[in-house]
Amino acid sequence: MSLYRKICAVRALCVPYEIGRWLWHGTFGWLEQKGACWYRLGNKNFQPKQPAQRIHRPLCRHEAVHYNLDNALQQPGVKGFAFIFFMGIGDYLYTTPLWPLLKKKYPHLPFYAYVGASFDRNNSPLVGKLLEQNPCFEKVFYFNGHRHPLIWKNYDYEDAFKNIPPGFLAIPVYYDYSKQVTHRVVSLFDVFGLPLPEKLPVPVLPFPAVAPLVVAQTLQLVRQKTVGKKGVVFLQLDSRSSNYTYPYVRALAEGLIRDGYVVISVTPGGPLERPEYMELDIKKMTINQTWQLLHLLKQEVAVYVISVVSVFWAASAGLELPNLGMQHWVDPKIHNVWYPNIEVITHRYYPFLPREKQLIAPPESYTPHNRTLVDFKPDWVLKCFHEKFG
Repeated sequence: MSLYRKICAVRALCVPYEIGRWLWHGTFGWLEQKGACWYRLGNKNFQPKQPAQRIHRPLCRHEAVHYNLDNALQQPGVKGFAFIFFMGIGDYLYTTPLWPLLKKKYPHLPFYAYVGASFDRNNSPLVGKLLEQNPCFEKVFYFNGHRHPLIWKNYDYEDAFKNIPPGFLAIPVYYDYSKQVTHRVVSLFDVFGLPLPEKLPVPVLPFPAVAPLVVAQTLQLVRQKTVGKKGVVFLQLDSRSSNYTYPYVRALAEGLIRDGYVVISVTPGGPLERPEYMELDIKKMTINQTWQLLHLLKQEVAVYVISVVSVFWAASAGLELPNLGMQHWVDPKIHNVWYPNIEVITHRYYPFLPREKQLIAPPESYTPHNRTLVDFKPDWVLKCFHEKFG
């Protein structure tokens, strides 16, 4: 085990060590004569003769990374790209517009994906299941990784190298998430040196041509429930990254049913005894199958989403579904993950989001969940839903 990994394993040591390393690189980083022709850290751009297989050192806090894969291919010995993922499903969805463009640019090279096998605050191994269905990737591997307590980009992916062949460049999939970044997709295109399309691309959700049996059966069941109804409202009211579950699932679902909608939820807690309500079992239906169900449903009935800020912010944009999104904590970087299909319920005003897309909650419409999170009252959420989607 390297000294760096030992230090990072103890947060009390990690924090002062990373601060010191950040100060050193900010002052004396120009002395560093390492790098590769295919990446640069911060403002450095070294051009040695050979393309090193991996980034040579851990990143400093807020340090930017940029890739130049064209440079790498000017050198001999590059046989493929090994893209390393340590992120959640929603994070992965923001990357999906990138891969078809990279594959079109480098059709002669294999793309391998390496996915963290652990559930933690940074990573979900379910990303691998989505990559297995991504036609841009020839192979998907899993590695035993560990999150860094301070710098998410320094996720420990050392274990991935046991499956990375010689001649493949090990490319961690990074993005920047800050107030200065206009959107996460913009950051990703910048990191990989691709020109951004004129219109911000939404997530790409590939589905099999023939729906799996579980999707077809569930679709038929929902069809029966929607006869004479206004449409379907899909609820996703829990978030892994913020460790949050909305406490009023039942009251919200009952209000929507009362107003003439069928409710489908992936967050437990709703009125199971009501025929207009259905909870999807995520052990029986994968998240991609859930997306396909909604994709097929919207061709027959009106479909809406109510979700906390999580995976369905990105998924709803890819599905082109109107989404009433609850911003249940204060995040000045929220514009990084917002799409125009999302109407945002918030108890704070965000200057980098369009004002007409924000539903500012008055103090009486929410209660504290803990020191950092809030719970929006179901009556207020229903009012916002009818105001925007009526």
